[in-house]
Amino acid sequence: MPEAFVFEPPCAVCGRPATHVELVPPDGKPVAWQRWSPAQRDAYTAARERHTGQQWWLLYSGIAAGNGLGRPADPAEAQRIVDAFTQPYRYAAVTTAGFYDDAGFCAQCDVPYCSHHWNVSSTGYGRCPRGHGKSLDPHWSP
Repeated sequence: MPEAFVFEPPCAVCGRPATHVELVPPDGKPVAWQRWSPAQRDAYTAARERHTGQQWWLLYSGIAAGNGLGRPADPAEAQRIVDAFTQPYRYAAVTTAGFYDDAGFCAQCDVPYCSHHWNVSSTGYGRCPRGHGKSLDPHWSP
């Protein structure tokens, strides 16, 4: 298991990060820690302290939603995520990580797209640049 893991698959259209997946090791800090405000740091530290033990911490920013200050990830889940993002990056592997939006990957195109190129509707349903569609917001329901 690496010291820290950050995966930002580049959008197949523009190259910007499609999503942000970060596994913070036990007793570690997020990669953007120095850019966070004191209030963000305090909130993150408080959230992390509620979950004691030697757990990894998962930070996720997806196409239409994310997990805010993160959540605990046990070692087995952390390893599954690392394995899912091993090159070559393919939809079939990435989907095993269990992210609701497949980390921005389109199943038919087998590449990721950013939120700008997913064309997400107000219902949370998105279409990739080639017209393939799927639900991208885990919080939306009819």
